[in-house]
Amino acid sequence: MFDYIALGARIRTSRTKAGMTQEQLGEATGLSTAFIGHIERGTRKLSVESLVQIASCLSVSVDYLLLDMAQPDNLFSTISAKLAATSAEKQKAFLTMVKAMAEKIDEI
Repeated sequence: MFDYIALGARIRTSRTKAGMTQEQLGEATGLSTAFIGHIERGTRKLSVESLVQIASCLSVSVDYLLLDMAQPDNLFSTISAKLAATSAEKQKAFLTMVKAMAEKIDEI
């Protein structure tokens, strides 16, 4: 059976990280504040359409909300931000290491 409490917790966490209140998320998605509260507590089920709207408003993937899967977009953004603060030489070294690991990924 699907864990709606965990889904609600991920929605709540994403909403607070986005700096939004339940009311703001409700307004952005066309859902009532009370319904957002029920979703976050896992006491109400939501439609696929509502889930997609919530994910879009919170800039997270549906996979993350449903399954707590890593979000590649955030991963790549984080890596890019870290690399931007380094020298071109270090960026080249990083790319070389990633290429080497990618070639051996099946052996890991």
